[in-house]
Amino acid sequence: MDENNPRARRRWSRRAMLAGAGGAAAGALTVGAGWWAAGDDAATSTAMLPTADRLGHALLWTTLGTMSGPTGSSARAQPANLLHDGEHAIVVDAGDGMVDQLVKADVALTSVQTVVLSHLHIDHTAGLLGLVGRRLQQFISTPLMVFGPPGTAQEIERIQGSLQGLVELMSTGGRRLPPPSFGITVQEITDGATVTLGPVRLTAATNSHYGFAPGTPEATRFQSLSYRFDMPDRAIVFTGDTGPCPNVERLARGADLLVSEIDDPDAALEQVEATRPDLPAAAIPALREHFDSQHLSATNVGLLARAAGVGAVVLTHNPLDDARIAAARPQIAANFAGPVAVANDLDNW
Repeated sequence: MDENNPRARRRWSRRAMLAGAGGAAAGALTVGAGWWAAGDDAATSTAMLPTADRLGHALLWTTLGTMSGPTGSSARAQPANLLHDGEHAIVVDAGDGMVDQLVKADVALTSVQTVVLSHLHIDHTAGLLGLVGRRLQQFISTPLMVFGPPGTAQEIERIQGSLQGLVELMSTGGRRLPPPSFGITVQEITDGATVTLGPVRLTAATNSHYGFAPGTPEATRFQSLSYRFDMPDRAIVFTGDTGPCPNVERLARGADLLVSEIDDPDAALEQVEATRPDLPAAAIPALREHFDSQHLSATNVGLLARAAGVGAVVLTHNPLDDARIAAARPQIAANFAGPVAVANDLDNW
């Protein structure tokens, strides 16, 4: 990172040192600025850290976008994350605007070698068009590997199809430019799949976000995945979108850090009713069921963290305002006594 960059200096001035003291176990986290635990009245905001080694970790987890989509926010970008060091850059979910969030994080587009998708809702995939299209128009043809649930290959195929006009434009008119190439390989994965990505071992687990009964054709075709990233110094589990789910609990067992979604069913329904007053009343019970069983309330986040025995929790995919975050704190702490932090866009962990 360029310390002469004003944006970088501004981040550095806001940093919070979260690394454990010397001699602490690898991957251990201590309660510090931006973290709170049961009985702690510290602020829940977090701060930027410029490099992984500042945190004492080999790879850094950056929350590029922390909003719960598809609703927009002036303060939070759509869901996207990055696991990275000087050699590896793995995008984990690709919400709308993800490429610009990479720029803000000082991560070059050329360094992104891998994309991992949790599921194919638009708030987690809309940034793929920007990623593929901007690679194309910048003649970045280095290999890009995309992993995701069934349907990912079709998603990428359609994106590439939508860009054929651009390919033809860039290849015509005697411009003497090299022919553009997508350079993309897709691997669809499902429950129990493991993949080695440099120093990272990725494990996938199906979750309850779509709510289809196990064994049904719908559950086979439409899958939402949670992921575990095992690294030499720590393990991070990313819930993606999910409701309470024993499979996710097993995946998260003993992880150093749980990056978890959070929701508030009451707040979600209030927002729906405020923005869509034309919605038929008959749709409300189904929406209530979705928010109750296919997302995680604060109480459910705490229960998951305690059952899995994780070291710490970072909250993202977060539609809650400050008042509801304050109300969520004791609900999480009632079940999980470890450190918890609320992620903002471009925070590092």
